[in-house]
Amino acid sequence: MGAGEPVKLPAVTSIAKTLGAQMVCQKVVSEGQRRQIISELTDDKTAVECCWYYLRDHQMLVEPACGATLSFVYSGKVLECAKGNGPIIVVICGGATVDIDTLRGLVSDLGVDTKLDKIYPL
Repeated sequence: MGAGEPVKLPAVTSIAKTLGAQMVCQKVVSEGQRRQIISELTDDKTAVECCWYYLRDHQMLVEPACGATLSFVYSGKVLECAKGNGPIIVVICGGATVDIDTLRGLVSDLGVDTKLDKIYPL
């Protein structure tokens, strides 16, 4: 967003591949300049951790790209952004690229604590 024009990344390196794009079109950049856009970044470990929290809370598997979105909710940042900005809609979808064994593998690879006793400030 800071460049003011489309910038091509060398690669999408996150495990949240379905969320990534190497480059957006000019229309997206223009809309981003015209509207108030709040951009948040998260890391792969946090995204996978939030997949586990969502599984715990809703008994539904979601892929890491969705976990990245969920990190915005579970961290409480969504509440900060909502103040004075009206409603915020968070779309939770995406389980096509994950099953429980894949998620367990990611948890193991990234060293995610599966005790699920960490409480996010909702």
